[in-house]
Amino acid sequence: MADRVTVDIEGLRERIDEVYSDNPLWTELSLAQKLRRLLLDGLEKVEGDRLSKTSSSTSKVDS
Repeated sequence: MADRVTVDIEGLRERIDEVYSDNPLWTELSLAQKLRRLLLDGLEKVEGDRLSKTSSSTSKVDS
């Protein structure tokens, strides 16, 4: 069973729709699919930032 959560997005719908407005496929997605994509993008960015911090601190130790 999928995990579900209720989220208040008041005032965010326009911003959500504009995020990938240059991609014609974005308009075909449901709001739930758009939110999932934004969550995944945000998680990947945070994970990438954490990895770069780890590798930069490791390279400082190696120096």
